[in-house]
Amino acid sequence: MLKAERLSGVLRWKVNFTEQVISGEAGLAGWDCVWLDTKAVKSEQDFVDVAANQIAKPELLGKSVAELISSLFAMNPETGICIAWTNWQELTKADMAAAEHIADLLDEACQGTAAVVIVCDSVGKFPGISELTQG
Repeated sequence: MLKAERLSGVLRWKVNFTEQVISGEAGLAGWDCVWLDTKAVKSEQDFVDVAANQIAKPELLGKSVAELISSLFAMNPETGICIAWTNWQELTKADMAAAEHIADLLDEACQGTAAVVIVCDSVGKFPGISELTQG
């Protein structure tokens, strides 16, 4: 589905993935992959700082979500990007508005590009995100 660019935006897929599986599938499609594990994240700033560390961009520490997302999507503009977001449940419990804001900004960044954000993990609810039901 990545290679055919049938996926776009922020989608919820109730599957437990590993980083190796996602990066392998993205690689087969010629897409870049970013694995965001936001365990223990409880605010937008926590999200930014954890993601900045995971993508090895310390200059983004303390920046806004919009600046982080802009950097993520500018990493390699010639290829598609698949972002797998895992362990988001603590954020949705602590600050649902922050989680929704992050998802909205990610969705906006995906529009008009070869980009998808897959909100994965089999447990938890993330309201307002379309459900991906097929593989």
